[in-house]
Amino acid sequence: MSSSVALPHTGPVDLAADSVGGPIQPSVGRHRRARRVRSAGPSDQALHRLAGWYAIALRLGGAVLFTAIAVLAATSQISGWWLGAPLAALCLWSAFFAWRIRRSGLTAAVVLTDAAVIAALALAQQHLVPAVLIKDDTTWMLPLACTSVYILQIALRPWLGLPAAVIVVIGYGLGTGHPLDAWLLVVETIVAAGLVAVIRGGARQADAIVAGVLETERQIRAEEARRADEREQHRQLHDTVLSTLTMVAAGAFAGPSPGLTAQAARDLRVLQGLAGAPAAAGGPAPLTDLTPKLKQAAASTDDLAVRLKLVPATLPSPVADQIVACVGEALRNVERHAGADQAEVTVAGGAGWAVVKISDRGRGFDPAATPPSRRGIRESISGRMVSAGGRAAIASRPGAGTTVTVSWPA
Repeated sequence: MSSSVALPHTGPVDLAADSVGGPIQPSVGRHRRARRVRSAGPSDQALHRLAGWYAIALRLGGAVLFTAIAVLAATSQISGWWLGAPLAALCLWSAFFAWRIRRSGLTAAVVLTDAAVIAALALAQQHLVPAVLIKDDTTWMLPLACTSVYILQIALRPWLGLPAAVIVVIGYGLGTGHPLDAWLLVVETIVAAGLVAVIRGGARQADAIVAGVLETERQIRAEEARRADEREQHRQLHDTVLSTLTMVAAGAFAGPSPGLTAQAARDLRVLQGLAGAPAAAGGPAPLTDLTPKLKQAAASTDDLAVRLKLVPATLPSPVADQIVACVGEALRNVERHAGADQAEVTVAGGAGWAVVKISDRGRGFDPAATPPSRRGIRESISGRMVSAGGRAAIASRPGAGTTVTVSWPA
């Protein structure tokens, strides 16, 4: 009973694609896009985009809610004109604010203008809010001013958001007639700025960690590609120059011969092609037919008669080249070691898959007893197929010949 050695395929690990969120994008039009707040990384960009929606919700929701409260809380002491005009302006500004953010993003200009609008309303609150509510610190102007403070902190960096918040605080304090009444707004500003700073710091730290991981993976992939290229060059050297020199040293050629000249010329062409091969381009490789390539590999043997049993099978060009190289190496092993003058290459396959068997009736060997220093089977056949995403198996025993099977996909 023949023994077999099969090397399983462990395919490459695909790198996860990163998706980077950005700020709320403006619609396409003839208007020039406003300058956006720059973000440090994907997480910071996602926070900035979310801040845009949060700002819209605060301003629109606040305008509707506080307009209703202002109307309900109004007394005969409040002039209808004094109340109606500022509230109408607040609603119109809130609608424009939301439209502008949706169109141009959460920019510093629109956020600072919003702070100015709210500060102006706060200054005029003695004409908008009953005096008793101001005295009891139950005015609806305080939560309205808080919405402006929140928007400033989530939209702007501290060096700009905090000074702008001071303007709102001063406007509110002066509007009440007692500047110290703005202490709660000061606390809200400090708390909001602190929370946003913590969140932004965490986002930047997460971006740094992700960037470090991606860079490490990139370096690993580059090293793997370098080693794979190095292994392929070693395989090509083993299959060409070293193989020819081994045959010469073993006395396969007693003197100058056409066979040696032809083999040396083939080796030179392979090495020249290896040196000038362009880097693999992205995208799927075109399918190529195995049949002519296998016929060429069978014709390259000089003292070995190769019988072909082929069916049409198409594979990606790099995979087809690797399978043909495996077939060539297997045939050279038969020619050098099997003590047989005939071999058979059988193909089963179709579009996108193939199983190729190379068999002989030579002296055979024990695959388990093959020393690690023998690279022919381990690298030039098994290693090639694993690197191509396929599978290789060798079945043989002394006196019973050898069958090498390569298949793709695994």
